[in-house]
Amino acid sequence: MQVLVLIAFTAIAAVPIYRLLSEELRYETDIIDDIANAIVIGESGNWQLVMGDDLATVATDYPDFWFHAYDSFGQSVQFGELPDRLLTMMGALKSVRSANVSGLGPNEDMVAILRRRDGVRGPIWIAAGNGPEIGIISAFGNPIFIGLLLLLSVISFLIIPRIVRRDLRGIDQVARNADMIDFERRGIRLSMAMVPDELHPLVRAVNAALQRLDDGIERRHRFIASAAHELRTPIAILQTRLELMDDVKHRSRLMFDVTRLANLANQLLDLERLEAEVPQFQRVNLVELAKDVAADMAPIVLAAGDTFTFDAETASVPVLCDPPSLSRALMNLIQNAVHHGGASSTISVTVGADATFRVADTGQGIPEAYREVIFEPFGRVAPLDHGAGLGLALVRNIVARHNGRVTVGEASGGGALFEISLPRLAD
Repeated sequence: MQVLVLIAFTAIAAVPIYRLLSEELRYETDIIDDIANAIVIGESGNWQLVMGDDLATVATDYPDFWFHAYDSFGQSVQFGELPDRLLTMMGALKSVRSANVSGLGPNEDMVAILRRRDGVRGPIWIAAGNGPEIGIISAFGNPIFIGLLLLLSVISFLIIPRIVRRDLRGIDQVARNADMIDFERRGIRLSMAMVPDELHPLVRAVNAALQRLDDGIERRHRFIASAAHELRTPIAILQTRLELMDDVKHRSRLMFDVTRLANLANQLLDLERLEAEVPQFQRVNLVELAKDVAADMAPIVLAAGDTFTFDAETASVPVLCDPPSLSRALMNLIQNAVHHGGASSTISVTVGADATFRVADTGQGIPEAYREVIFEPFGRVAPLDHGAGLGLALVRNIVARHNGRVTVGEASGGGALFEISLPRLAD
């Protein structure tokens, strides 16, 4: 657009400049320099005219072309037929440096140009007429027009882009704010500190939309948390009544189902608490944290008839974490191995020097096609009569809050291998 405007201005501005120059000046002034160069001083001291190629071409192409050169000492030379009216004013024109004379000739339709040049013996005046007239190309070559064109070019291609980039640098900050917006990191808004005024309505509208989304998500969390909390009371009452049943066979089965339902309510509540809680990160030794979790889970593993081992590659692995939530994630992985590792499985817990926590079992493993599905809420490899399908989803959310990742692969014994990788702090 800048280039098009500049071209349009050039085309439009050339017209009045051409008209001004053609009406007031009419003839090309370069011919004056050709005439001055053609004047030489002969042996007798008088002026002689030796035309160059350019001046000779003009004299040939323009039959009515004429000029007259003179100085203050009476020396003069002329070519062609001069207007009589011009000869009468030659003496008066010696006091000027440059003049455009119009109204010459019988019908006052003749124009002459007069310019002063520096000669060998002082200034000389040269008057010329009926030569090459100014064309549109010459108008473009006018110093005033060229200067204006250069000024507009500099403004268009250097100054305006700098101004635009400076005014739009706030857009980069808006883009950085937008990159930070995530389902897990709510409350972030686009900044209007350096945004052009024209974009303020858009930024305000986006921020208002983000606020509505946050409000809706918050309402959903409150609903699920309230529902999970309300479920715990009737479940506890149901468990108490089942314990008083006389029919032992049906009581055991019903108690198992109620326990599963209670576990589902607790995991739903854990998920919503995780969303609502602000994690308190602190420097922790991952080996010691894993030892405590393994000690708490060992009775459960042994009661299920499984073998339990713990190993650490080094004594200290410093990480930045929220101990309660990370402990919950490690417990869920061990509990998951107990439920899905099969009977008499060997469950191995290992802490790596690179801040990894691994839980392996000797069960059937997890097919590769399901290794992403199981981290989704209620994602399962096959229907089971225990578990709620939320444990691994909770693990993934907790690990994501710690800027880590959780993966599942195949253990050396053929079972499943879950690995949590966390950023390790410097010693």
